[in-house]
Amino acid sequence: MSTDPAAAPAPKRASVPYRPPLVSLWRQNDLADSVVAFLPGTNLSRLPVISKSFRAAQPLVLFTAARRLKVLDRAQDAFLDVLREASPEHNIFRETWDGGLARWLRADGEGLRADTVGSPPHLRLRGTNEDHTGLFHHFPRSAGRSLAVKSFRAQVTFPNGAASGASGYIWLCRDPNRNEGCEAIGGIYGCYRGEDIDVQEIEPEDRVGTLKWIATQQDESGEWTNECTELCTVEPGVCYEVTASFSEKGDDELMTAAVNVTPLGQLPLATTLIPCRAGDLEVVKIYN
Repeated sequence: MSTDPAAAPAPKRASVPYRPPLVSLWRQNDLADSVVAFLPGTNLSRLPVISKSFRAAQPLVLFTAARRLKVLDRAQDAFLDVLREASPEHNIFRETWDGGLARWLRADGEGLRADTVGSPPHLRLRGTNEDHTGLFHHFPRSAGRSLAVKSFRAQVTFPNGAASGASGYIWLCRDPNRNEGCEAIGGIYGCYRGEDIDVQEIEPEDRVGTLKWIATQQDESGEWTNECTELCTVEPGVCYEVTASFSEKGDDELMTAAVNVTPLGQLPLATTLIPCRAGDLEVVKIYN
């Protein structure tokens, strides 16, 4: 008696892990950009909790979002600022005015009043004096060490607009005693457009207030002097945030300052690249 051979067992199908639809979409790189584009910014921080894929892709998510919103330069600067702050080999000087004027010395001079007001606090300067003196902070020097400026950030408001004769100075300076007239590493101030003598001939309502960057550059005769570059016009009461990043010093002692101005609540203005003389930071000055 013969029997039919037993039927061979059916081959086992490989199990396919279940992936939620959103994760499956995310694994298609061509769709990742679109997913990020339509997510509200507040949701981006929650993506890493969905899965390992989202956690791994978070740097790309943030980069993509910043690029689409056209704030990539600002996002990169903020990221680098955090890295600099976390690096022990870098010194960060930040003034929040929580301690009032405790870290600042005041130069002798008549007519200028300085105090801190508001919450969060900010510095208020009122009046001017002919000597262009005010607050200053010296950085202690240790043997064999010097301070190279890498970045600058400040917010400034001109309540009544810019003034003839200049006001709202925030300077990063090398040693003024050895570099008089060419001490500015970089900084800002506000003034009317044009020479003071010419401004007096213009009706007050027609005068144009400007925000300027000051730095040491070579003049036409090859001498080092403090030179200014107009960054933008200013409106009374508008807060302007000025940021700058400095390149490494070249063999010619020059570096480049990439300066950005952002009026509060508005888009940043175009970056201005300004060549300037490098130097060791000795003092920060603030005055009218």
